[in-house]
Amino acid sequence: MQNTRYKLTSPHPVSFKACVVADLHDRPYGKILPILRRERPDLILIPGDLTEQFDTAPAHVPHPGLELLAECAALAPTFYALGNHEIGGCHRNIRESKRMRAEKKPIPFEITPSDKNAIDSTGAILLYQSYEVWNGLVIGGLGSGLLNPGWIPDLTWLYDYVKIPGYKLLMSHHPEYFDRYLRPFNIDLTVSGHAHGGQWRIFGRGVYAPDQGLFPKYTSGLHEDRLIISRGVANTVPFAPRFFNPCEVVTVEVNAK
Repeated sequence: MQNTRYKLTSPHPVSFKACVVADLHDRPYGKILPILRRERPDLILIPGDLTEQFDTAPAHVPHPGLELLAECAALAPTFYALGNHEIGGCHRNIRESKRMRAEKKPIPFEITPSDKNAIDSTGAILLYQSYEVWNGLVIGGLGSGLLNPGWIPDLTWLYDYVKIPGYKLLMSHHPEYFDRYLRPFNIDLTVSGHAHGGQWRIFGRGVYAPDQGLFPKYTSGLHEDRLIISRGVANTVPFAPRFFNPCEVVTVEVNAK
């Protein structure tokens, strides 16, 4: 597990250190906590695919995603945005959701009130198509669009979000949304995951990412000082293990000019 660091300057009178933990997918998290404790961040950002389920497992079954969320919230204010897996928008469900939409049936994969209660019980703050002002930061959480018509995320709330004074810090699970939808918005920094670093990295480039295909543009790193993409904290494809692509916790330090 690597700890990758980035340093940025802010046009606003705010300075902070944030750790980004993306794409746990309910895998073991023992290597993550020592990094977070050493870094002592001001806040922790979790931009989606933390878990495959919330409170539906039997009480005796460990739930790594929610457990890590509680551990993070005990260390620092923790903000959590949903990825495609939490809402059931993993690719095995997309065909089913299209069929149900065509039949004008409700899609049963959205987050439920009991899911929300499970998240709230950890002490973390869920941001789902919403934002919160915290210490001069305007922190938002953009939801996945994979269950929406045309796979387009709901952007309507962003028009109010960008009007709020302060440093705009957006969690968007999908890094490909930066070019497709987010670039015109006045957002200081977007943090993403989803691409898993491209799974295999050759000559510094990822080989494949969901929703981007082969040799995708956005798999890792800092782009235009406005987008940071985490390679994720877990190996989620056992039959195609990571190659030159270690898992990572990202630390970003932002300092006022």
